[in-house]
Amino acid sequence: MYKYIFLFIAITFSCSEAARENRRKDMLPTARGEADEIILVVDSTLWADTLGLSAELKKTFTAPMLGLPQDESLFNVSKVNPRRLNSVLKSAKNMVFVMTLDSKTADSRVLRQFFTDQSLNQIKRDTSMFMRSQRDLFAKGQTVMFLFSSTEDQLAKKINYNRSQIREFFETSARETIKEKLFNSPKKQLANRIKESHNVELTVPYGWEKARDLKNFVWLRKMDAETEQSIFIYYEPYTDQGVFNEIGEFRDKVTETNLYDGENPDVYIQRQEIIPVFTERVNFNGHFAVEARGLWKISDNSRGGPFLSYTIVDEEEGLIYYIEGYVDSPGTRKKHLVRELEAILSTFKTKSDIATTPDPS
Repeated sequence: MYKYIFLFIAITFSCSEAARENRRKDMLPTARGEADEIILVVDSTLWADTLGLSAELKKTFTAPMLGLPQDESLFNVSKVNPRRLNSVLKSAKNMVFVMTLDSKTADSRVLRQFFTDQSLNQIKRDTSMFMRSQRDLFAKGQTVMFLFSSTEDQLAKKINYNRSQIREFFETSARETIKEKLFNSPKKQLANRIKESHNVELTVPYGWEKARDLKNFVWLRKMDAETEQSIFIYYEPYTDQGVFNEIGEFRDKVTETNLYDGENPDVYIQRQEIIPVFTERVNFNGHFAVEARGLWKISDNSRGGPFLSYTIVDEEEGLIYYIEGYVDSPGTRKKHLVRELEAILSTFKTKSDIATTPDPS
């Protein structure tokens, strides 16, 4: 069988080799599936176990997304027996292959055929190596990850320690796929007005409209008969780093002041406290930030749903930004709507980002 993965080998492509690689990719089918669907190719015996490596894989890929009112897994995972991997399954958008050298089953023998002999020897000698990724392996627009080690125990420990990195790889892939679909026809005029009024940038997809525009606050919405998605941007001078320890309270101040019913100011958006606000310190496009996920509601308890936010410091300009996306979609699954908000928020640029971005003209 053709060896698909070449680990630890430095290859310098000549022009002719690069041309052959381009021709190979041109002949590939287009990857199919949703942005967060994963085909997991793994030994059936291993997957049936409830402990060890199987448990670590499930914690990594099928754990619930934080901040949703109903449990929805981070990724939609379909486990596939390696002996039944056909051309249709190989064209999936995202794939994960899991292989350990200590397994002697027929499934594992098939999995080892995706590695060169030299690669298998390297895996035996170097226990630090456990992961490799490749784009466009079986299909154009495809993301493939190989997870491997000498033993199941070793690989389980590596996955446990590097869980965030593995998740982020596929989160990034999903976000980029969603952005490609969302931004086919961006609303450039609305984005330009936001930039002119607030010195920030955000790519705005088709179908979104401006709902409110104040001195240091702008609110955008996309609405249909049953679903509303909203994004708002707030900023003020950065004076106290303690705000990062009180993200929920900071959000309350922003929403109570700016997200209220125009006809009845006593009705406004606030947090639901049935679950805590989950926070994580992150790097947001080069800026220190805190990501937060939780549930919101209208103060009269008439509506509610999940929200995702980033509190971002622009130290060069001395500003702190709070940007949030929230969903109102009663009775439906909401993960895909939140993922769309993630993709839009990821395009946000602060005042200093704009100042350092080269003019394309």
